[in-house]
Formats: sequence, structure tokens, C-alpha cells
Amino acid sequence: MEPDRRITERIAQEYSAEEQPVVTELLKSYVGREAARVSWDILVLSKGCVADVRRYVHSAHVDYRDVLYWAEYYETDPRLRGRDPKAFVDEILAKWGEPGSR
Repeated sequence: MEPDRRITERIAQEYSAEEQPVVTELLKSYVGREAARVSWDILVLSKGCVADVRRYVHSAHVDYRDVLYWAEYYETDPRLRGRDPKAFVDEILAKWGEPGSR
């Protein structure tokens, strides 16, 4: 999947010229459901950090709905107020492991 224009523009704004191809390839590695939406939400969550792009892409491979939730609903869910979404990523990966290893 080639990133859409909106995604490409955001990558250009938030990442250095050296990081942009890395981020693009990481996002392209997610080929599951709602790829464009998941890619956008990964950028929202990553806030310009390549390591976080890698982390959230990995999470999307485990369950893409987590990425959607953290980016789109997390802040308005009163049950999660004050909890770190990055800690959720670590918890999920610890519980479920690598994609395809189950």
C-alpha cells in the first residue's frame, strides 16, 4: 500500500529527510484491515518518533484495533484516564507475543 497524500505530508512535516523513508516503509509493512486509518493513527500516536512508529506498527500487527482505540478514543474514555497508552503496548506484547507466534 502506498501512503496517501495526507500521510505523506504528515511524514514530511514530522520526520527528518533521513527518517522519512524509514517511517514510510514501517507504515507500508502494515497490510491489515483499515491500513490508511491505522497508518494515520500510528503517526498521531508516534508524534515524530521513529521508535514509536515501529512500536505501534508492531502493535497493529498484533491487533490493529488497539492502535485505533489509543489514537481515537483513549482520551475520552473515563476508565483509562491517567494511564499511559505506551504501557498498554508493552502489556499486550508481553501477553500475546509476536504476531504469528500464537
